Amino acid sequence: MKQEKKQKQVKPTDKKVEESLSYTVEVRDKEGQVIQHISAPSRSYVQQWNQVINVLASQADKTIKDTGGIDQSIPVGTYILTCWTGIAGIDWGIRVGKGATPVAITDYALETPLGEGTGTDEFKHQAVTFTEPSVVGSTCSFTVKRVLVNDSGATITGIREIGTYIKLSGLNYGLGFRDVLPGAVSVPHGGSITVTYTIAVTV
Repeated sequence: MKQEKKQKQVKPTDKKVEESLSYTVEVRDKEGQVIQHISAPSRSYVQQWNQVINVLASQADKTIKDTGGIDQSIPVGTYILTCWTGIAGIDWGIRVGKGATPVAITDYALETPLGEGTGTDEFKHQAVTFTEPSVVGSTCSFTVKRVLVNDSGATITGIREIGTYIKLSGLNYGLGFRDVLPGAVSVPHGGSITVTYTIAVTV
């Protein structure tokens, strides 16, 4: 007579896998001294982020809104999700702006992004850099960072928003995440603002 196998019961647990996003903003003067520092959890993944993940996971073309607010048919490709860019690149990568409207899931761009250059309210955008994923305890994380230098000849005031633009395809770009800072940030001429995002998962 065969004995019935006992099924192993898995006890429920209160622990959940947690995905987290946080940011640090650091302003330095022309001597390199830190004059302002903000660190906070981000609450800013927007719909395009998950839509891009869906394209990769399903290996199927999807319609995603680009940073110009136009719906684009996005194919599966090697460029999708890229946020690395070199010096002066602003189509994708970390950006800053002056918009103060609270973040919404439907946001597709920074409200008032600041441009590249040495004119009024323009920054010299340095290359986006990454750290390698590292594991500490039960958390694996990496950072995305960019330094923006103010060479405009005047203080750039009223910076309220930060975010990261990502590639959707070879020609289209979307918003990955956006945050509104708790207060306005000013960057003096000759100084810089450094934005660092930390992407982490904890089990």
